[in-house]
Amino acid sequence: MANKKCKICSSEFIVERFNQKTCDYKCAIVLAKQKQAEKVKKEWKLKKAVLRDKLKTLGEYEAEAKKSFQKWVRLRDNDKGCISCGSTTSDLFDGGHYFKAELFSGLIFDPRNCHKQCRKCNRFLGGNEIQYRLGLVQRFGIDFVEQLEADSIGKRVYKFSKEELVAKKIQYDILIKENKFAY
Repeated sequence: MANKKCKICSSEFIVERFNQKTCDYKCAIVLAKQKQAEKVKKEWKLKKAVLRDKLKTLGEYEAEAKKSFQKWVRLRDNDKGCISCGSTTSDLFDGGHYFKAELFSGLIFDPRNCHKQCRKCNRFLGGNEIQYRLGLVQRFGIDFVEQLEADSIGKRVYKFSKEELVAKKIQYDILIKENKFAY
């Protein structure tokens, strides 16, 4: 039999039983109590996570999904400038919406409606909408913009369910992980 160090007291002992981790029964009891405490701690963490998830509002789910979606948009448009002003010098870019997310809830996660936009245009110039439209026409053509504008009419008000928002978050997290940045 081989010598081994006890997991509890670190003394050396000769292994007498299969998978023996301690030198005697006293150390075995201490090890069993430690494992039980770890198990209880893991179960508590899991219960806490489930409870925290149950307490989330629909707005919090939407914010998480938007964060993943907009990160995907910025990565998709990484080699392009701001859709409105064309700037490439800014260090800070957002995922700016042509049809505002607050007003057109059905288009929040439409990749045609969201593009990389510098913070100046998105936040300080209110989206710089006229230049945004010109940027869309220049980048994709007038047919693309007119189709998006036609689609927007029916998608002005839409309420996403919790399941849809979770699915959107997972979808864009997977696309980011797999480096898939096409429409």
